[in-house]
Amino acid sequence: MLATYIIGSLALILKPGPDLTCTIATALSDGKAKAATLMFGLIAGCWMWVLLLTAGVASFFTAHPATMTAIQIAGAAYIAYLAYAAFADAIRSFRDASPDALRPATVRGMRLFLRGIAMSMSNPLTILFFLAFLPSFTTSSSSLSPAVQTLLLGTLFCALVPFVYLPAIVAADFFRAQLVGSAKATACLKLVSALMLAAVVVVLAARII
Repeated sequence: MLATYIIGSLALILKPGPDLTCTIATALSDGKAKAATLMFGLIAGCWMWVLLLTAGVASFFTAHPATMTAIQIAGAAYIAYLAYAAFADAIRSFRDASPDALRPATVRGMRLFLRGIAMSMSNPLTILFFLAFLPSFTTSSSSLSPAVQTLLLGTLFCALVPFVYLPAIVAADFFRAQLVGSAKATACLKLVSALMLAAVVVVLAARII
């Protein structure tokens, strides 16, 4: 059963959903360090869901679907704001061919970390995983309580995330590094990043509707 859980977890992590797409977009526009910071924020958000699930709040969200919808809408709106800001930055880069246009956007590490938490907490796939998939792997025959099982399984999921995300971050940053030095290429990367974020918003909106 543990092997099935690991396979299912990896399938979710590998799926090109909002979190992975935003992480790659960040690596393309701002580099691997910023993308890794975002990734750790995403992991922290996942672990917050683990703690909530361990505390037994799953029943509350199941009984109040409107609350979950509100969380998802807020998350989609936030990513829409990020996409707008990314488009604005890309446009400025196309208009400005000076060396300053080659510099990545200045975003504080803590801000990126908190951004990751917000995105992870409002990701429909993450919510579905922790409210539906993970609890199905807890068993009454185990010597551990359901809460402890949930905590361990959720922590295992969080531990698997870097094995998928870090290679993607490194690959995206390597591609970015090949184009650094050209203001036009840098502007194009920023535009690609903005388009990726916009695509995430469309996907999230479709799932909410």
